[in-house]
Amino acid sequence: MTDLTEAAAAVRRQHPIYRNRNTGVTWQVEMQDGTHAWLRDIVGHAETRRLDELANRETWERLA
Repeated sequence: MTDLTEAAAAVRRQHPIYRNRNTGVTWQVEMQDGTHAWLRDIVGHAETRRLDELANRETWERLA
């Protein structure tokens, strides 16, 4: 692996990416604590979700 590939993999581990199956919108986790995650989409919209909501595979798909 190149250094760039390793760096990208490290960012994905720290900031997972999820897709909402209902809307098709992809979100990246900006920050999380023990119970909540702060998400941002590609155009900059932000929202907060509980971690147990993100674990629901019927609604959320973890991409990376």
